[in-house]
Amino acid sequence: MYVLGYSLVQIKYPRKSETTGKSANKLASLYSRLMEPNGHRRVRRKDVLENGDLGQSNTGDELDPWTAWAYKPRTISMLLIGACFLIWVSGALDPESSASGDVVTSVKRGVWAMIAIFLAYCLLQAPSTVLIRPHPAIWRLVHGMAVVYLISLTFLLFQKRDHARQFMKFLHPDLGVELPEKSYGADCRIYLPENPTNRFKNVYETLFDEFVVAHIVGWWGKAILIRNQPLLWVLSIGFELMELTFRHMLPNFNECWWDSIILDILICNWFGIWAGMHTVRYFDGKTYKWVGLSRQPNIIGKVKRTLGQFTPAQWDKDEWHPLLGPWRFIQVLTLCIVFMTVELNTFFLKFCLWIPPRNPLIVYRLILWWLIAIPTIREYNSYLQDRKPAKKVGAFCWLSVAICIIELLICIKFGHGLYPKPMPYWLVTLWASTGAVLEN
Repeated sequence: MYVLGYSLVQIKYPRKSETTGKSANKLASLYSRLMEPNGHRRVRRKDVLENGDLGQSNTGDELDPWTAWAYKPRTISMLLIGACFLIWVSGALDPESSASGDVVTSVKRGVWAMIAIFLAYCLLQAPSTVLIRPHPAIWRLVHGMAVVYLISLTFLLFQKRDHARQFMKFLHPDLGVELPEKSYGADCRIYLPENPTNRFKNVYETLFDEFVVAHIVGWWGKAILIRNQPLLWVLSIGFELMELTFRHMLPNFNECWWDSIILDILICNWFGIWAGMHTVRYFDGKTYKWVGLSRQPNIIGKVKRTLGQFTPAQWDKDEWHPLLGPWRFIQVLTLCIVFMTVELNTFFLKFCLWIPPRNPLIVYRLILWWLIAIPTIREYNSYLQDRKPAKKVGAFCWLSVAICIIELLICIKFGHGLYPKPMPYWLVTLWASTGAVLEN
């Protein structure tokens, strides 16, 4: 036992001369490999095998033969194909026949072509993110879409409110028209004795509202992103408090007590969180042993492996630990504030820019935000877990905060004069008392 203990000590704490000699040997071996032909490739291959960094290496011998073609760079080929397509669309070789007499149509086509070229560049040349499924190029494209959205919001911020509302017509022809805001708290009675045809009319209208499905799907997506049930319930209750806070500004937030507490929190939000956490536990409990598409024994296996490409390569647990310390509490609280601000921006932008709830632009924005949030949460959690003294947030984290700020500035600028009702005194007292308690 004494000999074994002495050996372990010797292994754990080598003498300085031994450490220096081993370091010198490693450096000499590395130098000799680098001096050989293709030495850098050998070092990279060894590093891949030792560290399992297969996702960052796209060499053909490390990928399945059936899908290796999708990871080979074809930037020159795509450039030539894009140039030919641009020549055909723009009519560069025959300007007379392709010239449009409508200036608005020409400007629209030019703007969309400009966006398409930028997204194509991001698809091919932008830096890869921490995500590799279903393909790194997909997340490079999402990064480009986030930049386009940020630039578009910045342009909108410099317009006047009326001009911005009319500008929305270029995105959808039904916009630019003032809309009546629906109030859900006009009549909070559950039973209507004077209505013989439908005595539970208020309940039925609320149950079959489009926001019921939006609540369930939205909280299912948030559960997949955050993967922490206590934090999800903090966000769920916190957003209902935000609706209570701003109900004097937006009629859409004026809900009945049973709508806010029972339908939203206890039914819709609970079901979405429950379904999302079950999805998380399903993938978290699986053992990931990915086999290439060409090695699947039958058609069913190939189909399952193809669908599996749209699932995570590995399912990491996001450990937030908000009570780990004061600084960690502030960091997690910042995440909650950004989340709720993005959700509030949805309703305020809809109100300021006259966008109806069923307009597809609302859905497009939510889908884009969900795609942006997937790598953002991973980057932010990695940032919290990183113990390096000098570190920075990822590109998606930076973009998410920037987009959230620009959206908030648009809501503030375009909201001047739209909210004549002051905040109720009891609400001011409530939040002031809450702030005083937290401060002490």
